[in-house]
Amino acid sequence: MEDIIIPILFITAIVMMIVFGYYFSDKQRILRELKKSRRKPISQVRENEYAKVIGKAKHVDEPLIAPISGRPCVYYKVHVERKGDKSWHTVVKETKSQDFFLESNTELAIVKANFEVEKNKRVYLEEDHKRNSGFMNDASHKLNAYLAQHNKSSTGFFGFNKTLRYKEGIIALNETVAVKGVAKWKVLNAPVDGYSYSRILTFEGSAEQKLLITDVPKAMEKVPRKF
Repeated sequence: MEDIIIPILFITAIVMMIVFGYYFSDKQRILRELKKSRRKPISQVRENEYAKVIGKAKHVDEPLIAPISGRPCVYYKVHVERKGDKSWHTVVKETKSQDFFLESNTELAIVKANFEVEKNKRVYLEEDHKRNSGFMNDASHKLNAYLAQHNKSSTGFFGFNKTLRYKEGIIALNETVAVKGVAKWKVLNAPVDGYSYSRILTFEGSAEQKLLITDVPKAMEKVPRKF
């Protein structure tokens, strides 16, 4: 009997770990939280409200350039991994962001993505740009240059290619994103091109009400009205 019970318990434990890992992943936690709120027009968001707005990302400052794809953006995440004997190991993991405008139905808000401490925000970006290098597949000049910035290399001691995979997710300019955060109306100290109002809505986060940002298409779906 024990010969049967032990394998069953082992398999059950693995399944539970997979289920918990999926349920508590950043993607699923963000989607669950976004589903609690219906999207609002920017002009109807109240001070200190934990509100959701969907719109297009616009740069405030000079856009960032994603290091793997070279695309202009306001936020990027890069993960480079090397294949080991039994699993993949992180070589480089980098995130870079800047505050950006969110345009929704000609209205503007500012998402404070750059100044939020990590515990006050949760971001999930689709990894829509992937590359790999390895045997008979040299890394490109761009990939080698990026690795060199982090004192890494795509080749080993004898010049043979390492087996690497490169994954990148970004918020591109004009990409539609869902944002949920604590609303703060700020007085503008300087004019903003194309914006004629003296105040602008900003989205921030706290440890309890995190700033949520994602470009997952499911996050853009309408939430049914509750009666």
